[in-house]
Amino acid sequence: MSRKDNNIYEQINNPNEPAKAPKRHRRKPVLLNEMSPFAVKEAYKAVRANINFAIGAKKGCKIFLITSSVPAEGKTTTAVNLAITFGQTDAKVLLIDADMRKSSIHRYLGIKNTLGLSDVLSGYTQLNEIIKKTPHGFDCMTAGPTPPNPAELLLAQPCDDLLSTLSEYYDYIIIDTPPVAVVSDCLALVEKVDGAVVTVREYYSVHDQLKKAISALKFADAKILGFILNDSKGNGRTYKYRYRYSYRYNYRKGYSGYDYYDNYGDYE
Repeated sequence: MSRKDNNIYEQINNPNEPAKAPKRHRRKPVLLNEMSPFAVKEAYKAVRANINFAIGAKKGCKIFLITSSVPAEGKTTTAVNLAITFGQTDAKVLLIDADMRKSSIHRYLGIKNTLGLSDVLSGYTQLNEIIKKTPHGFDCMTAGPTPPNPAELLLAQPCDDLLSTLSEYYDYIIIDTPPVAVVSDCLALVEKVDGAVVTVREYYSVHDQLKKAISALKFADAKILGFILNDSKGNGRTYKYRYRYSYRYNYRKGYSGYDYYDNYGDYE
């Protein structure tokens, strides 16, 4: 039985558990650049167009969040690469790391996370102290220190005020949030944004967890803009390539009760 077949076998016999991903060596985050495969860059451009179409003819800043059902489905890598792709249109783009329980965008971009979103929402610092420019064509707001009440901070009025202020300057605001089937932080933001994009990982995501995430989003009256399939092996006739995200996501510190996900892959 091949490794892929074994993964499928495990999903069939354990429908509530994600299939074990093959172990890989830890690599640097896969960020879009001039050397990225043409098909990969075009795929992100297609996602960019579809998100704009799904949001509609809204004037002013467009705000959307990226989430997943469980950890390790590629949401953070997707969020960073979408920020790069939107920035290529010369639009003013801000990427916010709202995963304050297990922040990681600062590691992707090689910047400090001393101050961030948690500080400004708590009133400990000024907005101009936490926005960082990147060499990738967009600005970034890291998560900052882990607060004791992330969901409450995102739900409170200061978060509304923050997004309102940022909307006056940016054309797009992309928010990376925790997995929706794990914690409720993402649901605190759905009324403040124009929509949500859900990432799914081939041979890893399971229907029960995804259905749970979709139900939670719908219950919160979220507008689901669409789904992005990560780690797809690609069965198309035109492009025969494989594009994998490879970055380990350790949720042990951030999400109690989900330690077993650490053993299932190296995708964030």
